[in-house]
Amino acid sequence: MIIRAKAPFRVSFGGGGTDMAPYCVDHGGCVISTTIDRHVYVSIVPREDNVVKVYFPSVNKEISFKFGDRNYSENFELFKGIINHLNIKDGFDIIVHSELPPGSGMGGSSSLAVALVGAFNEYYEFQFNAHQIAQNAYDIERIELEQKGGYQDQFAAAYGGFNFIEFTNQVKVIPIKTSKEMVNELHYRFILCYVGGSHFSSDIQDEVLKGYVFERKSYMEAMQELKDVAHAMKEVVESQDTNKLSSFGELMHRGWLAKKSLSSKISNKNIENFYLTSKKFGVLGGKLLGAGGGGHLLLFSDPDKKYDIINELEKIGGKIITFHFNPKGLEVWRAIK
Repeated sequence: MIIRAKAPFRVSFGGGGTDMAPYCVDHGGCVISTTIDRHVYVSIVPREDNVVKVYFPSVNKEISFKFGDRNYSENFELFKGIINHLNIKDGFDIIVHSELPPGSGMGGSSSLAVALVGAFNEYYEFQFNAHQIAQNAYDIERIELEQKGGYQDQFAAAYGGFNFIEFTNQVKVIPIKTSKEMVNELHYRFILCYVGGSHFSSDIQDEVLKGYVFERKSYMEAMQELKDVAHAMKEVVESQDTNKLSSFGELMHRGWLAKKSLSSKISNKNIENFYLTSKKFGVLGGKLLGAGGGGHLLLFSDPDKKYDIINELEKIGGKIITFHFNPKGLEVWRAIK
């Protein structure tokens, strides 16, 4: 028996960064986001020994380790963390395929964690629900592996759909209530552009967290601005009035300015070149997805200028990623060898 699972990538519109502990526990955080039709796929196949082998067919890579291995200083530590956290005592072949590159700011590592926890949940019949799968994925990344970051990616991938997610000492996922017209218009105005580069988000988050540790006024003001932006976006979308969508772009721009103020590592000359070029040709606002340093820009366009913007971005080396909103979260199924 083979267990397969897929978990979607997410795009966040506003509030990213306020989902990180200890800030969100002490002051509350919120994010507005959706999942898209790009996924991480995993397949798990039981072995007859105590070895775990992980295959990445698309890049022709393979790693192996025995359960109980807690050397997290090497690459692919996520797989060891999942095996150890779930107390897996059997050997498995794990096959991984991602529809977007790692380190691209789309929450890919968390989607992978959710997919793999979901697959083992099916195999061992742990009976975890979506919330418990997301919490396990969070605990693996943030506690077992001690990687800095927030809560949003794991819960977005597990639940799927268009959500407003609140973070305190617990996580509350609230589906966005709006019209099909609003969602379709929102999607039409978005441009997703891969600008290159990659990041290890934990390194950037380490620097960002210093603002909270040292109680910097600028940090607290930026975090409040990010939350205000997320709440305002929710109001626009739930108003079901597509005439208000121009303000959505302005809100994204406000959020991007606030996010950049948290660390000098979040943006760079390449990212700024793409963003300012897009603004020049009709983008109303946008943001870099993820912690920063590289990856994907999510841009909100004047609808009459969308394809002019795309042409200009491609001229300077941007790669436009076609996507659709995806209402589904984690999916798991059984297959026969």
